[in-house]
Amino acid sequence: MQLTYPKAPSNGVQTLRPALQAALQTQGAGAHHSLAAAAPGKIRLSEAYRGYSLSLEDLTHGKSLKDAKVGDWHYLVFADGVTIADAQLADVQGQVEFASLNHGPLAAATVDALKLAEQSAQLKGKTVELRVLFISALHVVAIWLHADSEEVLIPIEPTPKELAVTQLYSEAALLKLLKPAAEEARKRFDADTRGQLGS
Repeated sequence: MQLTYPKAPSNGVQTLRPALQAALQTQGAGAHHSLAAAAPGKIRLSEAYRGYSLSLEDLTHGKSLKDAKVGDWHYLVFADGVTIADAQLADVQGQVEFASLNHGPLAAATVDALKLAEQSAQLKGKTVELRVLFISALHVVAIWLHADSEEVLIPIEPTPKELAVTQLYSEAALLKLLKPAAEEARKRFDADTRGQLGS
């Protein structure tokens, strides 16, 4: 399997550098231990890839990945070869700006999903673009391997195990699996006359 990446913002790494340096200099409360303990010279970034999102309406109305909305740029942050964070840049009026540094399971889960894909006979010899799909209303995150001929999705943490386990799915299989949960969530939102859900 060969990974490809979209054309990244020319100033993406320069935009991220001050945020990473600030995180490295933060000691004590609020600092993520593995990042705060990392030596600046040992920090490496992956190629940039895009986040995409589908809403509950998209799922309940039978929309597909081609309808997914383009979101932030993502970079995996490595220290001494270990994945320690997911850094995000947002497009704001034609410029990229630092959005967030995620120390949760997302970065390590992304690497694990790519290892799973690498071992898959289904993807052997194929070229795919790395993307990440978010369906926030269901807490679903999936690594999306995009090719002209097929779409492969691998749900990762924090996706609830009862919705989808970490394995390779076709687009049709995963969206079909998620549709009942999306319809149930949509009913709850529609019945919420006081506007308290999702706030």
